[in-house]
Amino acid sequence: MVNIDVDVTPTLVNKALEENIDVLAIVDALTRGINKVGEKFEVLECFIPELILAAGAMEESMAILRPQLDRQNLSIGNAGTIVICNLQGDIHDIGRNIATVLLRASGFVVHDLGHDVKPNVIIDKALELNADVIGLSSLLTTSLPYARDVIRLLVEQKIREKFLVVMGGGAVTPEYCRIVGADGYAGDAASGVRLIHKLLSKE
Repeated sequence: MVNIDVDVTPTLVNKALEENIDVLAIVDALTRGINKVGEKFEVLECFIPELILAAGAMEESMAILRPQLDRQNLSIGNAGTIVICNLQGDIHDIGRNIATVLLRASGFVVHDLGHDVKPNVIIDKALELNADVIGLSSLLTTSLPYARDVIRLLVEQKIREKFLVVMGGGAVTPEYCRIVGADGYAGDAASGVRLIHKLLSKE
């Protein structure tokens, strides 16, 4: 995983299963690997293409492991529950997909609602799942006003304190997050994982 060898990683996962290595030990190894890739990205030792490849290898590996996890009734998510999506009007998936993989690898239960999601749908799903965090992504400035709508609706429904709201994406800035009242800003997926862990640890 650290070497971002997208062909070898799933092959080694299958080999580990054949050798009866504990499935959670395999998940732990993958998690440490992709977190290392995230750290390399933050210090510019690798870049977006490599991060995308690593995320793909992680997804493929987890698809191999999922039946084993289900059969043993094992859960790898215990750090918190996150609802994540691209705001209404934004259809760019790559950044959110990378964030979702890294967050799941870090122990979060992540419900990815996809792109172009309306504010009321985001809030309804967060309530339904009893989420800890709402993650909002936007690469288009035209979709940013919907972040304000999400927070406004949370306030109007008197449930603002129930959720942490974290934002990221090319159109988002720390200043905008402060203006709309979000709880945090992440410049990339790796720093987003670290931010959410930090925010939840303070609660």
